[in-house]
Amino acid sequence: MNWLSDYDPKMVPDVLAAIGARPPRAHLVVLSDFDGTLASFDVDPSAPQLDDDTRHVLETLASRDGVTVGLVSGRRVDDLARRTQLPDNVYLAGLHGMEIRHGNHAWHHPDLVDSHELIDRVTDAMNAAFGNVPGVRLEHKGVSLTVHVRAVESTRRKDILQTAIDVARPWLDSDELKVLDASEAVELLPNIAWNKGDAVRWIVDDVETHARQKAWCIFFGDDVTDEEAFRAVRDGLTVVVGQRPSLARLRLNSPADVAAVLLGVTNRNGHGKEYGR
Repeated sequence: MNWLSDYDPKMVPDVLAAIGARPPRAHLVVLSDFDGTLASFDVDPSAPQLDDDTRHVLETLASRDGVTVGLVSGRRVDDLARRTQLPDNVYLAGLHGMEIRHGNHAWHHPDLVDSHELIDRVTDAMNAAFGNVPGVRLEHKGVSLTVHVRAVESTRRKDILQTAIDVARPWLDSDELKVLDASEAVELLPNIAWNKGDAVRWIVDDVETHARQKAWCIFFGDDVTDEEAFRAVRDGLTVVVGQRPSLARLRLNSPADVAAVLLGVTNRNGHGKEYGR
């Protein structure tokens, strides 16, 4: 990634200034979604990876005293770990926070049962409905299923997503599953009262407990599902990536902008100056 040519010089300084104005004695918690925020979307959901430059910046930030880094994603934790290759001191929250890993500690929501049987049945139903529709991709995550339409003809996407919800209706009506809107997709997850906002609160509380220090949290996210994370940030900054409406305080255009902000925070923490100054 070429930060100097790809990042938006109009938006990045505003985010860096807001981070630079945080309380000086607060522990900095940097949290981010993955797809669409740190890595660009791909029509193939198995393709996105964390690029080497962004990984290096996150590793550097995570190694600093007074800074904690974490990712909060709809992907499973194991999948997130493979795609990012980040060190163990980085929090990884998967399934919208229903599973969290940090170092040797792994937590999952007590109501989460890791069984493929239900999602296998839902996947069979989706294959029967969409097996002949070009571009529809089903991402089986063991206990959840995402129906992706990014590669579908644009005029058909909305109808296909609605059909996917209709196909899942028996499991939604029985409260076995819940549905989340996502970027060019719908996600079907266990019907557990937990979301990315709960994961943010869990991580921040855990950081404050171990650091014995008040935390100041920044959360970067692009998806509708990240709105719950934005609502959960009590002391800190929220940044939406992209142009959709959001309650986030500030906005960036792309993962390149996020990478530039992270580099700027790293440079400031390490050298007392902001990126681009």
